[in-house]
Amino acid sequence: MKSEKQEIANPEIDEIKRQLKQKQKNLDRLYKKLSKNEQALNKDGSVRININSVHQRLRSQIQRIKNEIEHLKQTSQALPDRIDISSLEDYNCFQKICDESKNLFDFVTSSAWNARKQMTQWLLPFYENKNETVDLFYGITNCHGWVKSDSQKVTVRLEALELPSRRAAQIQFCRKLTELGVTTPAGKLLKIEVGASPIK
Repeated sequence: MKSEKQEIANPEIDEIKRQLKQKQKNLDRLYKKLSKNEQALNKDGSVRININSVHQRLRSQIQRIKNEIEHLKQTSQALPDRIDISSLEDYNCFQKICDESKNLFDFVTSSAWNARKQMTQWLLPFYENKNETVDLFYGITNCHGWVKSDSQKVTVRLEALELPSRRAAQIQFCRKLTELGVTTPAGKLLKIEVGASPIK
């Protein structure tokens, strides 16, 4: 479904800003050169007019860039800040997010939240400090580990946590998860354990 709001910031204004920045750099560079180049004078002290002199060429270039900068500024002021993208060539309109997509996103988010809440509840009996249960849960789920698969089961081995009280809770929690008897889509039993690296 096409969204009613099809406006974006005018890209032409951004392009003009980029050009202005570049021209200002060139202008500063020319002014610097001009300051180092002395103007030729006649014997009476009046300015010698020589259109081929370096000084005159620099002044001419400076004036030309100043005119270009002024023209760009006027052009920018005449442009609208925002434009309808349907007026652009090869545009892809913004699509309105349908309720079904939002509902699916909400479902996945709430499922993940509920799963975390449930697993935290399972962890509670194995750890004395109840205030740190959520922190411990994330500590366990963020552990490095190894996976081994055979014809009957998939074994996930997590590295042991350092603190003895946390490690004990981690072991009990992994046993609890294994006892649930979860199987993979291929029908293999999922076993979760705590131990050292199987790679010697």
